[in-house]
Amino acid sequence: MTTARAIAEARAGWHSSVPPNGLANRPREAYGDNTNVLGLDTPEPDIEIETTPEHRNLVAGDPMCAGWTRAFDDPNVVALRERLGRENGIEGLEIVAPSEVSRAAELFHRDGFVVVAEALSVDELSDIRAATDRVIDALVEIDPTCAVGGGAGGLPHRYSFGATSASRHRLHERAWTALIDLPTTTPILTEIFGSANYVVGGGGGDLAMPGAIEYQGLHADNIWAEPHDPSGRVKIRDLPAPVVTINFPTVDLTTENGPIRQIPGSQQWHDPIPNLADEPDWMKTSTLCPVPARSAIIRDNRAWHGGTPNLSREVRALPNIEYFAPWFRSEGIIRSMPYERWKELSDHGRRVSRLVMCGPGEIVIGAGFTHPRARARDGFVADQLEAIGPDAAAEYLQRR
Repeated sequence: MTTARAIAEARAGWHSSVPPNGLANRPREAYGDNTNVLGLDTPEPDIEIETTPEHRNLVAGDPMCAGWTRAFDDPNVVALRERLGRENGIEGLEIVAPSEVSRAAELFHRDGFVVVAEALSVDELSDIRAATDRVIDALVEIDPTCAVGGGAGGLPHRYSFGATSASRHRLHERAWTALIDLPTTTPILTEIFGSANYVVGGGGGDLAMPGAIEYQGLHADNIWAEPHDPSGRVKIRDLPAPVVTINFPTVDLTTENGPIRQIPGSQQWHDPIPNLADEPDWMKTSTLCPVPARSAIIRDNRAWHGGTPNLSREVRALPNIEYFAPWFRSEGIIRSMPYERWKELSDHGRRVSRLVMCGPGEIVIGAGFTHPRARARDGFVADQLEAIGPDAAAEYLQRR
């Protein structure tokens, strides 16, 4: 039987009609560094690209592949694929078992990330893979050449699962909410935060279609503002981890299918984050591969990371759940989980999800509508708000 994923891979990959960095006229000059202290308050760039607010600074794209053709057998692509086969991956990457709770937390605090094997059961992997396939199929139906793209920096052939949902998250889908409280990850999260009183901030993730030849600039997921410290002594990087994201690869991460790259120890660096033009070569191959499907990649959102080229013929999907430390809150928290989904969770899952759940009978604005274009998502939300009436709409926007 032909799977939805196989159909999507056949339809979605390697569109040579889409030039490097997409159809937008992206500026080639350096944009300074990739440090983004404004986070969610980052202003709109001068060019129209589809991206999440905290990543609007990543607009310059990847100058490396200027002049390339987005084709599997383009000589430049072939050469890069061969080089990555030799050099890609963090040497000596330690992957721990779910039972190694203390070691997992130790590696997380040291490196800003840790990989945990067999975090998902076979059935849990099947469920989240089917859910991501449905999103992929919807996106390809609307954007058949993958030219729109989205997510961090709006690169073509890449999308954000959260950003392409009009609700801005995927917590209306059972396969995503099932990832919130796993026996394999909850003890590690509790050890990392030093408490079980953390909260869910959202759920989404990203995907790289075959033919995503660009590197995504290194960045941190700044869904916060710097703490107001008149003395100037404390920055967000001086504190314990405020936000932890767990990504779940739905396929094995290999040297060529776009593994995430992570810069060890960078979660507490105060150095500016380099742009692609200034990034040292070793950072481009500091990737998490090989990593098997069913794993959990637990990341400190402050750690420098970025997407890498998917030069394979398969879709690389990394759905995620985001968790906020007990002491940390952000405007990034949006109530996007239906009451029915919330009731299905464990006692612990319900407690940590209390800030993102909606009440009984309350509509989750935007849930169920997927589109790569922000204007289409905004239009859908506007229609829903108009339908529920001005008083309910005003109350929703105040509590969102």
